[in-house]
Amino acid sequence: MTEAAPSASEPSSGAQSAPMPPRYRLFELLIGAGVLLISAVSVFVAYSANRTQERMLAASVWPSLVFGTSDLAQDGSPQLSIDLLNRGVGPARVRWAEVLYDGKPVSGPSALLAACCGDKDTTPDASIVSSAIQRRVIGADEWIQAMRVPPSSTSPAVYAALARSLPRVGMRLCYCSVLDECWLLDSKRDEPEPVRDCKAAPAVLWGSGA
Repeated sequence: MTEAAPSASEPSSGAQSAPMPPRYRLFELLIGAGVLLISAVSVFVAYSANRTQERMLAASVWPSLVFGTSDLAQDGSPQLSIDLLNRGVGPARVRWAEVLYDGKPVSGPSALLAACCGDKDTTPDASIVSSAIQRRVIGADEWIQAMRVPPSSTSPAVYAALARSLPRVGMRLCYCSVLDECWLLDSKRDEPEPVRDCKAAPAVLWGSGA
């Protein structure tokens, strides 16, 4: 009994599938490229949102210290002072601070009066108030006076000499935010300079002597 020959419409078992038309391959490539693009955009958006949140957090605790000198007290009475104000919105953690006269650091009121005004008395008058700055946390809008000298605290000649010398008094200090972002304040510059961290403290710091 002879077997029937396979019909022309029935494919043989060993026949290979027809190759995919080029337009279908292009379509698959476009879909794959679209998926990769969407993934890349999603990663970028997530990164940008994270960076924005970090910047907003940093801005919410940003400190900004400002140095100044004054010849008047808050009530308008005569008084010479060395001032430090935090105009930022977050606390400033002071790592170290220098007060300088003609660019040279002085350790306290006695050293400053000796350098500027010829006052050789090593014991400052009790009414000359000096505030510690080292390792101090200065809150937002907090104002401290590193030194406060009322007219009655010294002789008229020394007081007048100090008043003339205040423009020659400067300050350098390094401080950080609660997020450990740090800045170097130099009274010779308009703005504090961002630094990676506060390096080792200088040898002569304000408050280390009388």
